[in-house]
Amino acid sequence: MVQFDLNSNSVTAIHHSKPPDSFQLMLSESIHRFFTQHHSGSTDFSNFTSIFSRLLQNLPDPPLEFVWFYSAVTFHSTNKCNSPSSISSSKDLFQLLVSCSTSCGAVKRISVLAPVIYQLYHLVSGQKEFKREVESLLEGIVSYISICCGMEDDGNDNLSSRFGDLLRVWMVDRVGKEGEKRDDLKVFFPLASEETRKAIGAGCGIRYLAGAVMCQAFLLRLCLKFGYGIPKLELEKDVHDCAVQMITGFRIFHFLDIFLRMLLEPVLPVTSLVGHGNEVILRETLYDAVIKMDHTFLSPQGGNLLSGKQLKDLALTWSFVVDDAIRSLRENGNQTKSISYMNAFSESWLPPQLIKWVTSQTGMGDKARSLNFSTPVALLKWLLIIEDQGVKIFECDISKVYAKAVLCKSRVEYEIPVDKISGQYLGEDLAGMFHEMKEDKKADSDLEMIDSTDTVPSPAPCLMKSTTADGVRKRKEGSTVEWEIPVKFIKYQLCENLGREKLLPLANGDGLSCGSEVDSPSLDEYTRDMEQ
Repeated sequence: MVQFDLNSNSVTAIHHSKPPDSFQLMLSESIHRFFTQHHSGSTDFSNFTSIFSRLLQNLPDPPLEFVWFYSAVTFHSTNKCNSPSSISSSKDLFQLLVSCSTSCGAVKRISVLAPVIYQLYHLVSGQKEFKREVESLLEGIVSYISICCGMEDDGNDNLSSRFGDLLRVWMVDRVGKEGEKRDDLKVFFPLASEETRKAIGAGCGIRYLAGAVMCQAFLLRLCLKFGYGIPKLELEKDVHDCAVQMITGFRIFHFLDIFLRMLLEPVLPVTSLVGHGNEVILRETLYDAVIKMDHTFLSPQGGNLLSGKQLKDLALTWSFVVDDAIRSLRENGNQTKSISYMNAFSESWLPPQLIKWVTSQTGMGDKARSLNFSTPVALLKWLLIIEDQGVKIFECDISKVYAKAVLCKSRVEYEIPVDKISGQYLGEDLAGMFHEMKEDKKADSDLEMIDSTDTVPSPAPCLMKSTTADGVRKRKEGSTVEWEIPVKFIKYQLCENLGREKLLPLANGDGLSCGSEVDSPSLDEYTRDMEQ
């Protein structure tokens, strides 16, 4: 058992593989007393540091919350006469966090670094003159993280209910605007996506938190490369090489998963540091890095121990990213680079791993070797067909909806006529096409007419322009035609049941053909077709 008295500065503890509930009660009481003392103006927190230092020494692999509380009160005590907003205090904090977590597992050592990333972000946000020094310190932090990634670790405790209170302990000296309601997670994890912050707030595991910390360190280091007046081509090469180096060093599944999902967001969470223009450059450079890099570092031969399911999930998210990048390039008229991305997709090590996992679940065995898809759209269509046969591939409904949206957008691109000069949809032709499709009885199972007031679910497969109040839509300024004929929108009931739905056959490009529709084959028939 453990005896503790916050007033006696003493503690006796025995080794435990998992701290008893009395420790959590002790942490809760300590946090409450810390806020009470701090609000009264006290700067002496030696009673806390004395007790928790002994706990850290006696507990093998102590909880992250204990490490954070001890390092937080120590940091506040040692910086009572010095400004915490200085590079020297950030260096001291990094060393403190490393020394406090020496008995912890690898992912926990990474997770405890969140406060120093928070400190460095706000340091460079307010004082640009520290950029060089912060970049130098970040190089050391990144190297330390890479070393931890090479260590074995099997722990994945969930964050305790006191996690939010610990964030406030770290940010106790941060003064916001009067009356401002502060989002502690957004302040403490400024370079994390909203999805990531929600997962952390819901009580994620230590491994996920480590991935979020790594992603923040990754983005912060890349952001610091902007703003020095370096020529664009030289800057892009520097960012690209640095990104590849860190990605191959950060070989933890949750970092890669969080990073890839972040690339699917409309905007990276870096505009506060680099601005919108540089955010676009960073995104394009990251697309290039993550699509064209050699992915064999994820293989067992590359020293990685990812499970087959983890590789499957990464390959699936990566396919979404490739499709997103290709679509963006096409919209900007960069056909040459979009083709290079399709080539990189077809030559990558990742899609075969996804196919191998799927075929192993279906008993197809060696047939996986004969399957090859030239585009993400073709692969996703095949995966949806397989899932319709009863094999669980998509981990959540959102992922499956996203895959269906990719296919729907691809069909729209092929089948909806577009004015090559203005880029506008041809309203009259489109209305006529929809009328013919409505009259075509064979299309009744695939299409349904909906009013223009209907909403499209998110993520929206087909984004349509809204109409004005009088039912017509005005063209952009400068167009020779002032008004478009209003049309009703259609919604594809795509892949609701791919085993019974009519699908377009696989072909080059997006993996879709503009020819006639064919019935979706069974799993065995589909496999035989792919082998021929």
